[in-house]
Amino acid sequence: MTSIKKTLIATTIAIIPMYSFAAQQLNEEQASSLQSFKQISVRGAFYTDTDYVMAMSRAADKEGAAAFYITTTNISPSNDTLRIVYANLYKADAPKAVEKPENLRRFEGVYEYPKSKAIRLEPFDIVRIRGYFPSEVDINQAIAKEASAKGAYGFYIDSRSELGSNLQVAAYLFKKDAPERKIQPENAIPYDSEAGQLALAKGGEAAMQVERPGYYSPSAFNEKFYAEKFNNKVIDKTSKNNVTTQSSAEATSTPAVATEPQRVSRYTVTLPDGRKIQELNDATAAKMVAFDTVKFRGYYVTDQEISYQAGKRAIDKGAKYYHIARIAQDTNGPNITVFVDLYR
Repeated sequence: MTSIKKTLIATTIAIIPMYSFAAQQLNEEQASSLQSFKQISVRGAFYTDTDYVMAMSRAADKEGAAAFYITTTNISPSNDTLRIVYANLYKADAPKAVEKPENLRRFEGVYEYPKSKAIRLEPFDIVRIRGYFPSEVDINQAIAKEASAKGAYGFYIDSRSELGSNLQVAAYLFKKDAPERKIQPENAIPYDSEAGQLALAKGGEAAMQVERPGYYSPSAFNEKFYAEKFNNKVIDKTSKNNVTTQSSAEATSTPAVATEPQRVSRYTVTLPDGRKIQELNDATAAKMVAFDTVKFRGYYVTDQEISYQAGKRAIDKGAKYYHIARIAQDTNGPNITVFVDLYR
């Protein structure tokens, strides 16, 4: 979802070699594997993402860089076309990034993984426990005890939900040599969009930017998917005997495991009549061509209000996806004008 303040983190905008400039834009994964030799910024009036990418490419050329990675884009609150763009620069022979030693906590002999590490690894099991845990340490120790009993090397607590005075906690377990998960591109083009179908038909690097069947979301685990895959049950620690119970879904029958893991998670607007539409982030929208643009004006307090109004208008225009391209603040008064690109 867009931010009213429009402080953007540009992560993985596609590299499209249409410019005459030598310096090329890296995505987050590429940049994280290399050592930067310098940080620079450019300031100016940029009306589109392409404008400031081109400006940064020119600036990187002057510094003798072969590539750059845009880290942050700050937009002036008084004029949304004025931006300061920051980037790391890289030489053609940039050395590999030095891996920092991990400093992981251990509970019951099992390492607690951060999300950044866990999300890229394939779990071998999932543990879900229900009980009273007065502190974070109690939760970690309870999960770690179950993880240790299953021979896990590491665990990651993904979710917790309140059930009265009790908590239900879900954690993923990993072997020491856990295989890498097949992750969707961070800003994948929806495969059911016109842009997605065109990119798949083109093949090569273009097709690699599209959501891939059999790949996982880059931002979240799917608890239902893994619970079904491992025929998982909730371990109830509220009773003295710690009885293992089935979830309501498992009590009836164990459904077949889905063959296609989840798509990229996007902010979704749902209308009262049930119609839905998803919002694209800046980097994904930059890879696609809009079939129309709409604008509307009004006073909105939250991001949700803006996104709802944008999504509603996009649905009425027959769009599958939308992207809030620009928000202009009135010079006098609290109203704003919102520009929305529409995609099929």
